[in-house]
Amino acid sequence: MPGREVPKEFDQISAVYDATRDPLDGPTLDAIVDRLKAQTAATLLEVGVGTGRIAAPLGKRGLRVTGVDASRGMLGRAREKGIARLVRGSAYALPFRDAAFDAALFVHVLHLLEDPRAALREACRVTRTGAVALVRPSRGERRDPVEGSEDDPRRIVYDYLRKEGYPMPTGTGGPRAREAQLLREIPPDRLEVVSDREVTERVARRIDMLEQRASRHVLHVPPEVLRRAAAEARTRVGNRTVTYRRVEALATWTHVPPAPVTA
Repeated sequence: MPGREVPKEFDQISAVYDATRDPLDGPTLDAIVDRLKAQTAATLLEVGVGTGRIAAPLGKRGLRVTGVDASRGMLGRAREKGIARLVRGSAYALPFRDAAFDAALFVHVLHLLEDPRAALREACRVTRTGAVALVRPSRGERRDPVEGSEDDPRRIVYDYLRKEGYPMPTGTGGPRAREAQLLREIPPDRLEVVSDREVTERVARRIDMLEQRASRHVLHVPPEVLRRAAAEARTRVGNRTVTYRRVEALATWTHVPPAPVTA
């Protein structure tokens, strides 16, 4: 993962990470296992294993999972789950020989990386069948209507903090938008939908994650300032809920070309 600061930021987030992220549902986990077994993958490297919240249930479903992550704090949480094969390392220089694993898996990690192409190329190097990533591609008009909109709690909080003089990420899209852009820039060999369902959630739930400092983008903000930003966002979104279509897909790359050279 990029630089020295990002792993330290995830060290700080590790204590609240699991409580502020939705776990994968059983059918999606089963579909991942079925897809990997269909390509005769028994040994799996999870790149960006984090707290092991994906590796643990995959291991219980019969895969031999090794996890790699740059954050000591996240790896510590994964060890608490009983995951034995954990390695600290960079997604850009995986500490494994060529074809050491059957497959590599990224679960909503690629959008966090500064150079996802380099990470995918490295994952292909250390595997026999290539890299697989769980992503949420854009499908139809019923994808999350809040993300990237004027009512997006993340945008409201960031705008407030910007006015208070704190640097915040720019752009109109969140993780899903970045995943969609990545799929356009690095087209996978295969994109297979493994889950397609309608979900309803409180919009304010996204504020809870920020207020608990579970995002690395707000770690530098004093708690009292962050509380004021969260209160502003709650006033804006109220008790509304949002219902949308959540599509999860497995993208597979068996070979990733270098980035095109621009003049």
